Amino acid sequence: MRSFLILLLLLACSSRTFAIQSDWMAKIPDQTSLASINIPGTHNSGATREPFFGTARCQSLTLQEQLEAGVRFFDIRCRHQNDSFAIYHGPISQRLKFGDVLKTFKTFLQTHANETVILSIKEEHQPVKNTRPFVDTLQQYLNQDLPIWHTEASIPELGKVRGKIVLLRRFKSTQPLGIPATKWGHDGFHQSKNLFIQDRFSLPDVETKWKIITRAFSHSTQEKSNAQIHLHFTSGYTQNQLGIPNIRAISQPVNQRLADYLTTASHQRHGCIILDFITTELTESIYQLNFTRDN
Repeated sequence: MRSFLILLLLLACSSRTFAIQSDWMAKIPDQTSLASINIPGTHNSGATREPFFGTARCQSLTLQEQLEAGVRFFDIRCRHQNDSFAIYHGPISQRLKFGDVLKTFKTFLQTHANETVILSIKEEHQPVKNTRPFVDTLQQYLNQDLPIWHTEASIPELGKVRGKIVLLRRFKSTQPLGIPATKWGHDGFHQSKNLFIQDRFSLPDVETKWKIITRAFSHSTQEKSNAQIHLHFTSGYTQNQLGIPNIRAISQPVNQRLADYLTTASHQRHGCIILDFITTELTESIYQLNFTRDN
């Protein structure tokens, strides 16, 4: 009997944690700028397949599992083919359609209406067999469900975009569409009008990456303006002598250092912290930076 009660208690605690992770934005006031929130994110969010170990896979969790764990920034790479989008990482197909990605987000937001998703969309690999530009095909997807999208260029307050997908545009458009992110530096410390970006991904070693990460974190915690969304990509890779990438050579040690950092990090604005191989524990450590340690 005692063992049974202990099991029930553990299940109850597990369910409470799961509920908090699925609805953590509910605790943040409506008037809070999206730029001031600490948001867990994933790099190459749909990349779960690879031909050779360490070369293309970036996540172990599915998109649904990422949402449930509390991830709210998604980096989606779309190959334009046959006037539709398929999810790729470089030349590697992830056997996932963009329409299914959107269905996953929409279904989640319908049952978690206090949450929002920032969706970074980037054109990936070579287009093939299309009759129209990339942006026109995206517009067809948007038109299927316009009310769920936030496509303004300005950074919104959370209350305005609860239950919505906020578009971050990494492709060219002649018309205003989403938060523009076409100017994307890879030097580790890049700024545009609406964005601060740390995305140095080609690296000699993990020490170089970690120094870049901590320097960028320091900038974000000290910067008081909410004019920019801060994007911190902790992802990257090294290459062997043949030029073959090794993603895990960066992700594994960086994620361990990040876990240690987050246990004592100041509860100030870092921004979107975007990982390879995110876990529920790392996700929770990131979004808890929005709250005092007593929450």
